[in-house]
Order: sequence, then structure tokens, then C-alpha cells
Amino acid sequence: MPDIALLGLILAAIVIGYFLGWRDQKRRKSGGDGQLSKDYFVGLNYLINEQTDEAIDVFIKALDINNDTVDTYLALGSLFSKRGEVEKSIRVHQDLLARPSLTSVQSFQVQLALAQNYFSAGLLDRAEAILIDLSRQNHDLRDQALQQLLRVYEQEREWDKATEVAERLRRTRGEHFAVLLAHYYCEQCEIALKHNDRVAAHRLIRQAFSRDRQSVRASLLLGQMEFDEGGYKEAIKVLQRISVQDISFMPLSLPLLEKAFEQTGSLRGFGAYLGRCLNERPGTAVTIAMTRLLTRESGESQAVNFLSAQLDRHPTLRGLHELIDLRRHFQGDPPDNILGLIHRLTDRMLELKSVFACGRCGFSGKEMHWQCPRCNHWGAVKPIQGFEGE
Repeated sequence: MPDIALLGLILAAIVIGYFLGWRDQKRRKSGGDGQLSKDYFVGLNYLINEQTDEAIDVFIKALDINNDTVDTYLALGSLFSKRGEVEKSIRVHQDLLARPSLTSVQSFQVQLALAQNYFSAGLLDRAEAILIDLSRQNHDLRDQALQQLLRVYEQEREWDKATEVAERLRRTRGEHFAVLLAHYYCEQCEIALKHNDRVAAHRLIRQAFSRDRQSVRASLLLGQMEFDEGGYKEAIKVLQRISVQDISFMPLSLPLLEKAFEQTGSLRGFGAYLGRCLNERPGTAVTIAMTRLLTRESGESQAVNFLSAQLDRHPTLRGLHELIDLRRHFQGDPPDNILGLIHRLTDRMLELKSVFACGRCGFSGKEMHWQCPRCNHWGAVKPIQGFEGE
């Protein structure tokens, strides 16, 4: 057992002992036999000797549930859970729940803790059953039960059920759940598209926008849907909104946006859009897109001059790699050319670098995740900024 965890359990036991001792004194005054304090010291001895299973049995046996000790035993269960000993935490909470003297509030607290245990252990059906029951009752912990139930449905990827729960929370908790709902509707939209149900997909996208007008994810989905259906001008209109909704996500829209402009025969319009974006917020993806457009429309010399000037103001690794690539094609690439070596080095560096990162927990990777795989927050993963990113 780690020293810190053991210390935490010992401290918890000491607190429990305080309450047991306090009650023991009361019993002595009223003629009690003092048995509880003996059980407490036996349990503490087990705990000090890292015999935690025996300690749990003794402490629970010693516990006569009252308003003073329930919170302490909930804390003990939480300590076991944080140490990853979920089975021991479940034992504590199940034994508490079996005591007939719990108040209704205490019962709700223990059930929430037990549902969290089941969730951590992967017993999602058991967690769901407890949380559904708690969410149907009128008490102060109902919203907490609903939020835990959301985590269960997210884990199970049951987006229709998650949407129903989030709609209930939105009515009481506000706009945070409106943003969350937009993601749930987008998840359902992607499923509808996989089944080629485009009518349902359009309906779900409208629902996503009804909850969050600034949903970048919904704009990307709608832009792809319009493009696939031949609505290139509509796709352009939708995708261009992303630079206003959240410009940090704009790199995700550029490949499809360029194709849409090309389908309309208006690459000049694409260039004008890129120019506006560069004026508002220079970024590597926009710079590279403009460079490649200039290469096609005006030649490599002008593209090299443009990219060199941009890198002088906003140097990035990806931009440097693109410039070396351009110069190699523009000047040729003799076998002993140092540019070839540098190009291979920057290429290798880019292979090793993450492209996206979570602004909350620091998770990073090469794939875009609308829900962070580590901290589970929605919309926190974005393209990396700075020299190694945008």
C-alpha cells in the first residue's frame, strides 16, 4: 500500500475513532459497556498493519449508523475508490445501504457513491439502474444523479438516452448543457449518415444548432452534407462561418472549403477568404493553403516569397517544412543538397508531433476528438498553437 494512501486511511480511522469515542463516553455515562472503543482499536491495529480487509470488517461491525458517522464512512469508501480498490469501496457502501437507520438523504448519498463504484468497475447496468431510480425521485441530489447517468450513457454511446437526460438538466442547469446537447445531436447525426438517412441527419443538425448556434462541429457536418448533395455554395457559406464561431478550428474546414470553391469555379474567392483570415489571425494551415493556391495560380516564385514573408513574422515547423519542399522543387534537389537533409529531418519531426491537444488536461494526439479521451470534456480538444502547431 502506498504510504500516502495508508496515511489517509489511518487518518480516516482516527476520525471515525473520534466519533466512536465520543459516543462511547456518552454510553459510559449512561451505563454502556465501552465495547465500541475496543472494536475501534482492533480495527486501527489491522489498518496500521495493512490488513485492510480485516480493518473494514471490524470498523463496519463497530458502526452503529447515526448522523455523525455516515459521512466518515462515505469518506473511507471514497479513499478506497481513489486507490483503485473498488471492491472494498463497494463493500463499505453496500453495508451502509443495508442499515435501516439511514435517513433518506444519507441513503441517496450512499446510492450515488455505490453507483460511482459500479461505473468505475465497468458494471454500467448496475450503475444505470441505481441512477435511474434516484433521478425519478424529488430530492436535492437528483441533478447529481442525472449527471452521473450522463456519464454512463456516454460510455455506452447511447446518445438518444444521453440527449433525454441532458435536456432535463438544461432546463434546470442552463447553457452548459445546451452546448453538450449540440454534441449529442451531432453524434446521432453521424450515425444517421452512416445509415444513409439524410432526412434524419438534417433534422438532427437543426436540433444541434437550436441548442448551440456556435457549434463548429455542427457546421463541419452540415458543410460536408451540403457538399455531398451538390450544394457547393451552401457548403461554402456554412464552412466560412467557422472562422467566426471559433477561428482555432478553422484548419479542419479548409480542405473541404477549397474543394467547394473549386467546384464552383471560384478559387479566387477562396484566396480572398484566406486573405481575410490571415489578417484576422495568422495560422499555419491558412498560410500553407494560401501558399499552395499561389503556386497553382501565380507560380512557385511568388509562393516562396509569400511563405518566406509569413514565416519571418510567424515561424512554425510545418511552415518551414513547406518552404523547404517548395525550394527543393523550385531549385532542384541535387544528391548533396542540404535542403534534402533538412526536409527529411523536419518531416520526421512532424511525424512525431501531436496535432491536437486538450486545453483542460493536456491530452494530445494526431486525431481530432470532440470528447477528450482522458478527461471526457467536450470541445476542449483543439489544433495546437505556436511554433509546433498553428
